[in-house]
Amino acid sequence: MGKGYRVSIWPEVAFEKEISQGLWRPFTPDPRGDVFTSGAVMLDRRRWKPYLEFCPQSWQDLIGRFSFHRLHALTALALCPALQEDFEESPILALLAASHAELRGSAPEWGELNAVREHGNVYSVMEWLGLPSTKEALEQLNEIDLDIPLRDLRRVRELLWQRHDARLGEVVTTVSFSPMAA
Repeated sequence: MGKGYRVSIWPEVAFEKEISQGLWRPFTPDPRGDVFTSGAVMLDRRRWKPYLEFCPQSWQDLIGRFSFHRLHALTALALCPALQEDFEESPILALLAASHAELRGSAPEWGELNAVREHGNVYSVMEWLGLPSTKEALEQLNEIDLDIPLRDLRRVRELLWQRHDARLGEVVTTVSFSPMAA
């Protein structure tokens, strides 16, 4: 893309962009950008291996579960440390967290996402992402292919809400009142 990008090694994972020959500046990654798409294509498993050797085994395992969205998983791990255990249990949450700006229609809010998790639980994060915050929705998320195209995440959210609303309709019964004779 005509510019150099790099990521420093664990534990100080930092994203940098080359602004002129040999001059690097930190930048906050936005996984919606073309940089991530290019990285997904250029950085295959072989190119990731030397980088991952510097990461803890839990990071290696999580990032290794993705084929196309490895940069997204790395970004989520690096910028959302409060969610690491959640990502390990439900890797799709790493992709959703990395894509939160797209899902929420806002600028990336990594600090806010961490705060939501620190003060709540995984269901608080799901609610913040605009997902139904239920055990059933989390189970359904875990069935999704980790290499789902990012453009489909909004559709996944819509389907989860449709299923949630349908399930709610089954549980809620209509209440009818009949007048009592006095």
